[in-house]
Amino acid sequence: MIVSHKKYIKNFIALLMISLLVIVTSCGNNTDDNKKMITTSSGLQYKILKEGSGGVVQKGQEIHIHETTKYTNGSLVFSSRNLPNPIKILVGGNQVIKGLDEGVLGMKVGEVRKLIVPPELSKRMGNITFPHPDSTLVYEVELIDIVQKNKFVAENKVFIDTVASTINWRGFYALKTGDHFGTIKLKEGEFHTENNRIIGGEFYIDMNSIVNTDGKYNEMLVDHLKNSDFFEVHVYPISKLKIIGIEYITSSKVNITANLTIKGIKQPVNFIAEIENKNNQTILKSKFSINRTRWDINHASGRFHIHLTDQMISDDIEFDVVLYSETGKSSC
Repeated sequence: MIVSHKKYIKNFIALLMISLLVIVTSCGNNTDDNKKMITTSSGLQYKILKEGSGGVVQKGQEIHIHETTKYTNGSLVFSSRNLPNPIKILVGGNQVIKGLDEGVLGMKVGEVRKLIVPPELSKRMGNITFPHPDSTLVYEVELIDIVQKNKFVAENKVFIDTVASTINWRGFYALKTGDHFGTIKLKEGEFHTENNRIIGGEFYIDMNSIVNTDGKYNEMLVDHLKNSDFFEVHVYPISKLKIIGIEYITSSKVNITANLTIKGIKQPVNFIAEIENKNNQTILKSKFSINRTRWDINHASGRFHIHLTDQMISDDIEFDVVLYSETGKSSC
């Protein structure tokens, strides 16, 4: 009788432990997988997978993150986990898609979030076809660190009138025995403004639009400029200039620092520009030159082909740029 009673108690305790284990496991699953997604007014959905600590991310801060991006079917688009370092972004600085810019707001260091980003929040500027622009993307984002606390962010974007804007180019033979000149078109672009002043901008150049207007060897010359001797347009159809700093010398004269990407190679450039506001439009004008060899455009360069003598082409390419904002949209 005593043995039977002990056996009953032993079985009861075992059953109780199993029940507690099931309850604990079930609660653990509820805190992670079964948390409801929060939907914001923009259509972004998010939920916290792991809590963080400390201050929260705000617009204008530079942060380090790891991100893994997938399509809704689970196939991988991108993972920063394969990179040697986390990604650094300026929150609200138009450096990433809108959905990610919004999704990191309020995060704490160590926090992990899941984001579901609809297509309207995943659009990117430029000639970008991957990921597909109509795709819903699923992000898992971990905040590694808040790097810089007080960095300015543009208040507004002022879009460029690509029809009115002009980019003229000129190239020379090394001994100045002749030249060629023409135009190239802007695909899209924007000024970034704060307190009614331009503080930045991004501009995308359509390399397929390059033409020669001097009347000499037109078709043959353009074909040559587009091939691998020069701009390799079939591989790199878009060039990009991004303003990263503006120093106002006067109210209308500025010293611009920018990153210019040609053939996938990004190099810093510096030039002086004039800014005016006329008929409710912002107009930026600048004349500057670049050394093409910095972007691995070495064809007939005297630095690399000294035996060519009179066939050498100058390394410098001159540009005369006039950018107009859309009508009725000025920085002032």
